[in-house]
Amino acid sequence: MTISSGKKMRVRYYLTNYYALPLSKVCAIIMLSIVIWICLSTIFNPDRKTLHRVWRGTNLVVLLLSVALIAEKTLLGRSTGNRELQLIPFYTFTTVSYNNEAIRGLLMNTVLFLPFGLTIPHLLEIKEKNNKARWCMSVLSGLGISILVECLQFVFGIGRAETDDVICNTLGCALGVSADIVATVIITKIKLRKK
Repeated sequence: MTISSGKKMRVRYYLTNYYALPLSKVCAIIMLSIVIWICLSTIFNPDRKTLHRVWRGTNLVVLLLSVALIAEKTLLGRSTGNRELQLIPFYTFTTVSYNNEAIRGLLMNTVLFLPFGLTIPHLLEIKEKNNKARWCMSVLSGLGISILVECLQFVFGIGRAETDDVICNTLGCALGVSADIVATVIITKIKLRKK
């Protein structure tokens, strides 16, 4: 089965014009991604060893694509300019009255890290299957990547390094991790019912 050229063009358009997506589509993408990942995580749970290996491989591929997308949207292809730094948390909210793109920017920075948060918990191996530690490490990984990106933007003068970006990126990662939390709760309840 081949994908029509019209669909390929649409996918390419949305990937290249990521920040121009309508906010309703962005919200739909967030919700749909989380629901799909919860369903898939439940189906490919660790008790099904062969399926779980496939699921881990899928998560690795999506994680690598996510990191590539993050790098492409935040670091690559940007021209160098002045070093700009905004360290005041939630500063962007103060610009909403005159900046029509403030909310969009915050939301898109959240969505950018959603795939990272959806995938990283499935790749972290922590002894004794300590889920809380795995979830915390996943969110901290997202925070670390976001801080690294903002530092690189500042050092190389490509874009504005902002605390709000770190907050939104980490929130996006945490939303993704929440899908694993919900899936774990569902799997646990299914196991209890079987007993």
